[in-house]
Amino acid sequence: MIRLDDQERLSEQQLIEGCLRGDQAAQRALYAQTVDPVYRLLLRMTQDPETAADLTQDTYIRVFQNLDRFEGASSLSTWIYRIAVNEAQQYFRRRKRHDELLREELPRPAEAETGEQETTALRMDVRAALERLPEEERTLIVLRYFEGLDYARIAEVVGKPAGTVASGLNRARRMLEAHLGTTDPPD
Repeated sequence: MIRLDDQERLSEQQLIEGCLRGDQAAQRALYAQTVDPVYRLLLRMTQDPETAADLTQDTYIRVFQNLDRFEGASSLSTWIYRIAVNEAQQYFRRRKRHDELLREELPRPAEAETGEQETTALRMDVRAALERLPEEERTLIVLRYFEGLDYARIAEVVGKPAGTVASGLNRARRMLEAHLGTTDPPD
């Protein structure tokens, strides 16, 4: 049995082996060593502490249910990030279906006679702009700019080639800039 006092000295492989044996101390150590960045990631993706806490819990349920499937092709933390991102994406899909039933379509900004959108002095903050991004683009922005992951690690987390990540980030930045440059028209 692994003692909690030893948790900082445990290697990734020792933690995995202990968890697979059902060692609760190893499970607590794995959780303690990885939970903070997972929660931060989910908080940045959802912008809601309660939802992030729920999704963090769901993530670790999946981690411990599927740890025997971890193949070691990436680091354990990358594998856990991928599970967290998947949990967040499932949450957004469920929320989108729910919101579609409750929400009326928001009015679009009026276009000026020249065909250009009217400009406005008010600008949305980054948080509000992130919330308006589609989930895939929001995920890429959060992983790159808030979590500081490089393109290769993001590619591992989202399960796409690095080139696809690069083009997705380009698209996401353009969308974010567009959202930051416009706001909904005043009532």
